[in-house]
Amino acid sequence: MEADSTTYENTYHANTKVADSLPFTICPGNYKLYQDFIEDNVEKNIEYQIVERLQQFGLLPNTVKCPSSNPDCNVVCKVARVIDRVQWVCAGCGKRQPIRIGSFFFKLQCSILQVLQMTLAWCEDVDITVALQHFDVKPKVAISIYDRLDELAIKELNRQKLGGENSVVMAEMYPDCLNRLSPDTTDQPHVHRILMLADTKHISTYYRLHVIKGDPKNLHSDNMDDDEILKSEVEMVLSNMTEPGSMIVLGNNVPSIDGCVSYQNLVQHCDVDMQRFLSSRVWRQALTLCAASRDLCVAGTGAGVASGANVGVTGAGAGVGAAACALAVQRYLDASLYRLRYEDGFYDHILKLISAEFTETSASDAN
Repeated sequence: MEADSTTYENTYHANTKVADSLPFTICPGNYKLYQDFIEDNVEKNIEYQIVERLQQFGLLPNTVKCPSSNPDCNVVCKVARVIDRVQWVCAGCGKRQPIRIGSFFFKLQCSILQVLQMTLAWCEDVDITVALQHFDVKPKVAISIYDRLDELAIKELNRQKLGGENSVVMAEMYPDCLNRLSPDTTDQPHVHRILMLADTKHISTYYRLHVIKGDPKNLHSDNMDDDEILKSEVEMVLSNMTEPGSMIVLGNNVPSIDGCVSYQNLVQHCDVDMQRFLSSRVWRQALTLCAASRDLCVAGTGAGVASGANVGVTGAGAGVGAAACALAVQRYLDASLYRLRYEDGFYDHILKLISAEFTETSASDAN
């Protein structure tokens, strides 16, 4: 995705040898935290300094247990000739452990600094190829980092529901709504329909975007009732993604659901400015993401899908390709939506999530 209004041009330059000017736009607060991690005070080697700061932040354990568990075991940090330049060493039995054991960094085949850099790039929604080339990370490792961050963001997104008492959640269907909301001037086809949900109590708007899986045109099942399939899936999504007591307002392209209000019934009670907001402006960011997902979707139906399905195939092969494509698009949309909920400071937020999810703590740390 292109940078949006929550990102800024990078006007900061690191004052250490380990950081170059970055080839992507970046929020000042995100870059400031990154600089704090990598600042070189010359008192110790830079790798040791980074380890100490990550321990203070909670991204690396402050203490670990020796696997020998002998009475005289006492594990301490020491400078070593390893990739991290520091490791855990037991003063009692001499056993050594990686400094990154019990953390997000464990078994990632790159330096700790490179993980921090790739995480920063992911937070800024940087294309993975641009990031891995600039930070000199192997593609397989870069993909692993991005995938794990995607999964963490999606897990957090799925914990949160839209709406609640006295809250309005709008629902509309993409791309069906495009003729009404805005002209579609692209040449790329819309492979999937996407149910768009917008929680209007938040500024900026909170969205959920659900790729319709039961679409007969993707499943190639002519014997199924299209309307019933769609209605059933929309009901399930609304139940799973909205809080009880929410007022659900259905757009003109969403099937009628019991207990929900139609858009036409709502707008007759709104002034002109509110009508304009509810009809078009509320969907701007959602439409941008849906449109961006088409690049992934078109690639996914061709050589980009692991199943090997090709554009133009029919029958079971096409169904497999469409299903794989839908999963890829859903993953992209979910991770992007979580990222968009946070402005400057998202790097700090995601690193704290990583700490809570991956960093092991000893009994003494927990107390």
